[in-house]
Amino acid sequence: MDLLKWKRQSSTQSLQGLTLDSPLTSSSPAASSPASSIHENSLRNSGFFTTVKRSLSRASTSPPGSGDASSAGAPGSPGRKILHKQRGSFSSFDSMQRRSSVTSEGYSRVSRTYSMSFSSTRSSTNGIEWKTAIDWKTQQVEAHCPVEADPQVLRSKPAYMVITQDYIVKMKSKAEALTTFPQISSGLERENNNAVPSPEPLLVIPIHMVVSAFLAESSRPSFGIEIWWKSSSSRAAHNSTQLFFSLPQERADQMEKIVQQLKAKNTEFPDASLVPLEVEAQILQIITEEEPGFTTCKPEIFPVVRRTPVREDVLSTKLEKTRRAQDGASWYLALGRNKCYIAEAGPGLPVDVRYQSFGLVNLETFRAKWNLHEERFVLSFREPFKPAVTLELASRYYRQIVITFMKADRFLKPCWPTSLQTVEVFRISGLADPQLLIPGDNYGGLKRTLDAFLSAYNCTTVEWEINWRTAFAPEFRLLPLKSGVAYTNLQILAVMRSLRYNDYFNSISFSGIDLTNLWDKSDFHGRTPVPYMNRSGLSLSEVELGPVRFGSLLHQELHALAFCSETVRQIDLTNCFPENSVRQEMAASGKWPAFLFPILNLLELGLTKCNHLLLSGNYLRAPDVESLIEALMSEQAEVQALDISNCCLSDLALRDIFEVLFQQGRSLQNLDVSGNRGRVPASVVASLSEIILDLRKVNLSGVLMGDIPGPLLSFETLSRFENLEELDLSNYKVNDATLYALEYFLSQKLLPSEPQHHTQTNSHNQTPVSPASTLRKIALNNCGINGREAARLIRALGQHTSAHLHISGNPMEDGIDDLCQAISLTPGPVGLHMDMVEFRDEYNFVALMKALTANKKNSFLSMAGTGPTPSANAPCATEVCEALEGFFAGNNSVKYLDLSGYSGKLDEGQLGKGSARSLRGLASNTTLTHLRIRNQNLHDDVGTLGSVIRQNTTLRMVDCQDNNWNLTSIQFLAKSLKLNKRIIEFPFEQTEHDRVWQRVVGDIRRQSGSSKTALATQHEQEIVLWGALQKQVKELTDTIQRNRLALEFNSSFSIGFEESLETETGWPSLELKLTNTNQSRPPPHLSATNQKLLQVTPSPNRLLDLDLDSDLITTPVDASARDKQREMRVHEVPSTAPVRVRSEAVEVEEDDAAPYHVDGDEELLETPLGGSGLHDDDAGWITPTTSEILAGPATPRTPPPMLGFPDGMDADGLGKEGSAQASARCSAAASSPRVVPAFDMGPYFVGSRYRIGGLEAHMEE
Repeated sequence: MDLLKWKRQSSTQSLQGLTLDSPLTSSSPAASSPASSIHENSLRNSGFFTTVKRSLSRASTSPPGSGDASSAGAPGSPGRKILHKQRGSFSSFDSMQRRSSVTSEGYSRVSRTYSMSFSSTRSSTNGIEWKTAIDWKTQQVEAHCPVEADPQVLRSKPAYMVITQDYIVKMKSKAEALTTFPQISSGLERENNNAVPSPEPLLVIPIHMVVSAFLAESSRPSFGIEIWWKSSSSRAAHNSTQLFFSLPQERADQMEKIVQQLKAKNTEFPDASLVPLEVEAQILQIITEEEPGFTTCKPEIFPVVRRTPVREDVLSTKLEKTRRAQDGASWYLALGRNKCYIAEAGPGLPVDVRYQSFGLVNLETFRAKWNLHEERFVLSFREPFKPAVTLELASRYYRQIVITFMKADRFLKPCWPTSLQTVEVFRISGLADPQLLIPGDNYGGLKRTLDAFLSAYNCTTVEWEINWRTAFAPEFRLLPLKSGVAYTNLQILAVMRSLRYNDYFNSISFSGIDLTNLWDKSDFHGRTPVPYMNRSGLSLSEVELGPVRFGSLLHQELHALAFCSETVRQIDLTNCFPENSVRQEMAASGKWPAFLFPILNLLELGLTKCNHLLLSGNYLRAPDVESLIEALMSEQAEVQALDISNCCLSDLALRDIFEVLFQQGRSLQNLDVSGNRGRVPASVVASLSEIILDLRKVNLSGVLMGDIPGPLLSFETLSRFENLEELDLSNYKVNDATLYALEYFLSQKLLPSEPQHHTQTNSHNQTPVSPASTLRKIALNNCGINGREAARLIRALGQHTSAHLHISGNPMEDGIDDLCQAISLTPGPVGLHMDMVEFRDEYNFVALMKALTANKKNSFLSMAGTGPTPSANAPCATEVCEALEGFFAGNNSVKYLDLSGYSGKLDEGQLGKGSARSLRGLASNTTLTHLRIRNQNLHDDVGTLGSVIRQNTTLRMVDCQDNNWNLTSIQFLAKSLKLNKRIIEFPFEQTEHDRVWQRVVGDIRRQSGSSKTALATQHEQEIVLWGALQKQVKELTDTIQRNRLALEFNSSFSIGFEESLETETGWPSLELKLTNTNQSRPPPHLSATNQKLLQVTPSPNRLLDLDLDSDLITTPVDASARDKQREMRVHEVPSTAPVRVRSEAVEVEEDDAAPYHVDGDEELLETPLGGSGLHDDDAGWITPTTSEILAGPATPRTPPPMLGFPDGMDADGLGKEGSAQASARCSAAASSPRVVPAFDMGPYFVGSRYRIGGLEAHMEE
């Protein structure tokens, strides 16, 4: 082969070898990774081919057979062969866990074999040493400098480093560097070197393959640079080396040149070559398995370097790497939707990826510097009740990583103050607050934030809803799990922390959620930051924050809910600390759970709007009562609502509370102390009522005792309560003076329909007070009221359109004629509750039912346990049955009816046998929609009830539980219900199921004997009957589901299951309302069973001769019957928003596939004006140690002093110098609980703005 032909082949092979290592041979396609995206058009026009051709204009004349490119070149001629000892690849995963604050619970391994041709190990130039194939004489040299000799190698000499536009080259000596790069020598030396063949470099690092270059961390007293780059022999491997210099200025100059070349390469080539395709595929698989709900979300993947600590041993791996470069594991930092992943890819084949995941909201601190040369950063993640895990990393993409984490943090926590996030989490020295655009989200980003916290805490989902039908709407309500399992502490913490700083909600409800297990829990594994600033920048001093800081996690979270959000008016803690749970916790810990302190502390300071204390059903002990009394005595605590009903309070506790309630006379509006064990003298209540200015709801049921000469509430006092809505004086013998005052007040009170001559304003609350507010509830149960007194109240309430009168348990027979006349001739209240009223004379009961039949105003009637005195085994009188049947057939106003019976040990209230015959009147009733008739022994008259169910067309709910049903009764009800297409609610609870089964089993056992054969037969019968019962129950459920689907399927109607406004608790509205167009949803998915149910209906020919032993004959639905649903009355919701929104109805936004993506050419990544430069010593040019980075928050902002910086570090992390100004700011913040002047409270978002329910959200333009 002639020389010219050999040179041509050598040059071609060298070009091919370099192309394999260039960015053009990226193993990651353009759309494979958001962090490493590259456009093919820009890549083709990037000029890379021109650069390579310029670098390879002359091919080396080295003979073939040179050493392999994967080994570090040793000094000597190209033909010299040096034997190197092969070392196994080092995995740093275990060492990362040792260096972290906690040993990992275990990492996951994902291994996958790829049969791709480019994944195999290959030499770079097919047998030609590519380091000698480059014509170094044509390279433009940017810098060169001597490198210190390795003190661990005997007789080692100083090496020499040369930086060109494309490579970082390390030569054995300066003489060899001058020979290889004659352009850096003088004229005479250049002529002499031209005649000498170029020696082989010790090390060649392509600049475009550099992963990170940062200041070396070593025990050597020199000044070094550590460089990591992608291996040319294995796509999933990284190499590293350290270069040390004698003077810091030499290192600064070389570092500056390296940074300049890296920046030039970032502009010239997109960064797509550093994420191999096989590694990226496994990382995507990992993220898909960890976060299955976000398969369309593209993760951000960055190649990083796991920094090792400074080791004092002289034989450390770090020092050995200075002598030769070997393939090692590569590390990648990936961000999914809710989690962050650190992945290690081994250098061998097949690619083996091991990873560890961290919740993004668990990011405790992110420390870095915005300097061009400082690529190191520290991440610290911590889960509750666990130590922190610290990751010390470095990457040339550190600025993109910083902004990506900032975008993720603000995306997942959109309501959190930006300044607070900058102070506590992102401590980036030299970086001003970036203007980040985040997409808006409904409900203040609640679902987005809650899902992130649940994922970070490795918890299952919780059940919640948003309620608009409440005093302070919208309200977030945490619901008990349907499975009956209690929430874990981590789930409760996730919910509470996701609600922090959320200004969308005006109230929060944990009603019925047991919080006892959390009240004494503390997190000792790390510093739990107690929120010291709300959304407006109001900051607490160390004195004000001190008591909460040393409290439990429950104290801190309640403090955060009440202080951080400025819109929360009440936190409903009803039945959160029941007596049984409190006693168990007290026996285990020996402490009383005092949970009221955080909210009461803020009330005393006047730093919260949460002045509605709903504590019903909690076991309040002495510490909580003392805290409550101290708060009520404070002038700053303006409590508007106090609900301490059923809290096991004693006489002494109630008297102490009432004594201090005099201090809250100007603000108190709602008071409920019912159901407690203690009693309060009526004279105390009368005196307190003279002090309160604007009482709206008062419930004193069961706590009053003693007689007073005058009225309990005088007319003058009641007249002052212009906004009175509810008054409950049950279980107290009211005197005539009180009744006359109440009657006169009700008759004189202005109504909404009457003209309002004036509108007063409460100067204290600054809210308009309307004198025409209507009453909703007057409760005088068991107050000794006779029929005449009840008639006077009914006449006084005749014009109050929404009032309910409760007169249960009173002797109504005395004055029954007057009562019947008032009911039949006057409109009366809209709701009448007359439960447990005994009639010794059946004639009086008949007269009452006739009066109720003639009434045209009542829409709600409750007569549970009311009826004639039953005789033992005596049938119901004919007159009574006829009166009831006439009421069912003739009343045209009652829509909600409760005729349940009552049976107890000391008292009974049931209608006689055969009373179910009166239900025949319901067949022609067109008004009644809700019927509750429990505990009336209807099992013998199930035929009548079934006939009514088949014929009635307006009933929507029938509740007939606890009527001694057996299997035959359930079968008859199921078949009768199947013929009705309007009933959409038929309660059949598990307790009812158990009662029916117990009766079935009892009937079997009475019929069978005690022999073994009889017992075996009995067991077989039980199995058969159990299956039959399950079949009938399923038929009931399927029929109700069929009726619901028939009303909603392919129509604009939706069924409302919320509580009706016309009743009190326990009655679903079941109103058909137009579906809100803004909350539209597709038609419900129909299973095969539901489709079958919608396609069949019982034949009308079989209505009167039902066969209980065979299934009903069914025929298809005709079009006219199916169209009748459009003729039904439609109730439109006045508000455009639904009354309740369950958690499963809140959709997750999936339109943003890459919410955290940051383009590499964004202006945000540039060094800001006045930012830190390469020669800025104050910005940290001197190499900082890891402890220095961890010590102080390298941020220009100054948090309050209670954050607790280490000794010797000021708020800027710069040590003692320049700390006077920071100390002044800290002292100013500590002395005043107002806005911290050091925080920039300006706008942090740009773009289009819109409001969602009062929440200002932002959409990206």
